[in-house]
Amino acid sequence: MARSRYVMVMAITLMCLIGIVSWKSPQAVMVALTEPQYADSPRVAVQRFWGYLDTRQLELAEQLVLAKDLNPFGQQEVELWKKQVTNNPLISLKKLEFANSLDPNIVMVSVEWSSPVKDKILETYLMETRSTAEGWKIIQIQKVNAQSLARVQ
Repeated sequence: MARSRYVMVMAITLMCLIGIVSWKSPQAVMVALTEPQYADSPRVAVQRFWGYLDTRQLELAEQLVLAKDLNPFGQQEVELWKKQVTNNPLISLKKLEFANSLDPNIVMVSVEWSSPVKDKILETYLMETRSTAEGWKIIQIQKVNAQSLARVQ
């Protein structure tokens, strides 16, 4: 009986693998498995950026940002968040919500952080991305406040 379960699990796994390879080319599948940054999208790049900040992997978060293309306010936001997560070890990312955008390269994201020491922090950002040879990179970060959202709608 146990042997047949293992055979069924192996058969299902093999069918899934065949499905993935038939859906994408074998080369694309292997590149995605060995170098995950090639399988990402603008949303995944933004999600990784905030995830790296949450896990205090600041060097990896910086690699997702093209610093030379950032405007001064965007650079200031990145530095502010790096300082915030460094100075408060108890702060953690609670929620990351994406909003639909007309331009696939521009991602609107609401970020919620909480800490036992401070009240929760809820911010909304427009993040512009660009595809590069290393994968998707963030080229602009703009904080959106409630007043500017009221004007847009």
